[in-house]
Amino acid sequence: MKKYVAILFTFVWFLFMFPAYSSASVSVPYKTETFTADGNIIETQTAYVPIGLFAKGTEIINPEDIFINGKDEVIIADSGTQTVKKFNGSGELLQEYGVDILQQPMGVAMDEEANIYVADYGKETVFKFREDGALLEEYQRPDSPLFGQSAPYKPQKVAIDQRGNIYIVGESATNGIIQLSQDGTFLGYYGSNTLEPAFGVALQNFITAQRQRANLFLREPPAAQNLSIDDQGLTYTVTSGTTWEAIRKLNIAGDNILPSEISEETNLVDVANGKIGNIYAIGTDGVIYEYDSSGNFLFSFGGSTEETNRLGLMVQPTSLDVDSAGRIYVTDLELGVIQVFEPTEFTSILHQGLALFEEGYYVESEAYWDEILTLNSSFWLAHSAKGEALYKQQLFDQALTEFSLANDKEGYSTAFWEVRYQWMEDNLATVFLVLIALVTIRFVIKRLDKKRSILQPLRDLRAKGQNWTLLNEVVYVKNFIKHPLDSLYYLKEYERISIVSSTILYVVLIIEYVFMIYWTGFLFSYQILEEINIFFEVGKLVLPLLLFIIVNYLVSTITDGEGRFRDVYNGTIYALAPFLLFVLPITLLSNILTYNEAFVYTLSFEVMVMWCGVLLFITIKEIHDYTFWGTVRNLFLTLFGMFMMVLVFFVLYVLFDQLYDFVRSIIQEVILRV
Repeated sequence: MKKYVAILFTFVWFLFMFPAYSSASVSVPYKTETFTADGNIIETQTAYVPIGLFAKGTEIINPEDIFINGKDEVIIADSGTQTVKKFNGSGELLQEYGVDILQQPMGVAMDEEANIYVADYGKETVFKFREDGALLEEYQRPDSPLFGQSAPYKPQKVAIDQRGNIYIVGESATNGIIQLSQDGTFLGYYGSNTLEPAFGVALQNFITAQRQRANLFLREPPAAQNLSIDDQGLTYTVTSGTTWEAIRKLNIAGDNILPSEISEETNLVDVANGKIGNIYAIGTDGVIYEYDSSGNFLFSFGGSTEETNRLGLMVQPTSLDVDSAGRIYVTDLELGVIQVFEPTEFTSILHQGLALFEEGYYVESEAYWDEILTLNSSFWLAHSAKGEALYKQQLFDQALTEFSLANDKEGYSTAFWEVRYQWMEDNLATVFLVLIALVTIRFVIKRLDKKRSILQPLRDLRAKGQNWTLLNEVVYVKNFIKHPLDSLYYLKEYERISIVSSTILYVVLIIEYVFMIYWTGFLFSYQILEEINIFFEVGKLVLPLLLFIIVNYLVSTITDGEGRFRDVYNGTIYALAPFLLFVLPITLLSNILTYNEAFVYTLSFEVMVMWCGVLLFITIKEIHDYTFWGTVRNLFLTLFGMFMMVLVFFVLYVLFDQLYDFVRSIIQEVILRV
């Protein structure tokens, strides 16, 4: 008996001594995910936990929309009871609106005077109720000619700005959000959605006149699904069925100030904004997304279920809002409930850091980012924010490290400019002294060489090198920069270049290409070095070159081209002379530039590539003795032939793969039966 008592005492002692261990992981029926700096999705600490149902016991049948005011009063539009209900923060019913008036309330909002606005889809009207429930105003279809005779007016959602203007999201209202004044005057359409830019549309607009474009098929952007307005008067909208500007944050002019591709989800149904400017959205699958005020992704959590008692999962979510404590309220149309999610300690720390960061208190927020990184070292936003804090403290080297971990190129560029400036300030005098010393040494050596010929051994060595045929052939590549036409003539007529020298240059090309991948400056490299497959990268260079050489030769044999295979093989690599000669200095240059001088790197690289393209065109023209248009035709046929060859190899691969699976399955069947 004493033994069992001792074991029980030990167990209880462990519970009291290590309470943090038992609460470290919160059990929820969903995963919480975030992005790494590389853009990969990873699971992270639980951000929000479901804490129960709001207003449980009150008759709520089909909650369509939710609005939470500054007093944390919760207002629900319920199409099932055809009413709007207002609750206090504890879930006690305070007031009911629209009894025997509303038909299908789908949207609700409140102004600063506590008046309630309800978007009634069934009656095609927006109703305005006083705080005590009395009906004050009905906003029906605007009679203004500017609204449009055929424009639909089916109110689904409503919001009110600080000036009392009414914003209405209507079904199929592709012209934008309907904006009314307090007296019902139509003020215009606001913040209409835009279409994703497409090359075909841009080309069509370029080659057609305005009148012709008007006669073409009219592409309309999708209508907004829901909206919200924050304390600063900024409007947030979500749009379903598209990934282009699925979530928008509109300024007074109606322009979106968030990234156009902020979300890849096409099923978003509502958007809300939090106390510190965070943006929340929810999809039909019950997944909730949180972003900071700039549109940076923070978390996604939640999900859907077919069961009716899985707290934290939804069946048919329709709306969400956030109270002053950061709790998220979500309405479920199918279940007729409002679920409440509370932020965990991890999320509370993150929000405190964000609040300071948004107010410009970068240094003060550093402690919070350190704590976040202790809990999750892959949380990229914490690295970026800490980099800002270090930058404000003029710890530029440490800031560079944090910006690099966050893949924050803008921040890295700013910090690197300071590091570079500091280096120049500390070492510029030394650099000038070294340059002066080198010039002086050069001058002295030239004077001594005139008197005593001290450089004669080097001249003899150079003369011997000029007699080395292979070396001369490799070095001949520089002639393609100065005299491309003459060089091509000697290449073809006098076989000035051999297969061996060309092969050496192809190897050099591969080495330089690999060097460019690994040594391009952080600001101008868009590859993740840890994830690079070097064989795949080399294949991306070698296979297209090999295909081009083979297909171009084959095409030229049927289009009266005079070039031999060796001419195409040799000419192609020598046409890439600008890349061979200049890619190394350009790559090294990228390591000392910031975004302020980005045009230097970009222009240099583009000129180098275009130069190679021009030389390749001239090479094909001269090797095969084509006219200008004959060369153009040859190159188009070459590209088409390359495409067809890749397609044939792909078809053969699929066929052989199926044949392999078929033979393997037969062998396995025979083995099992025999």
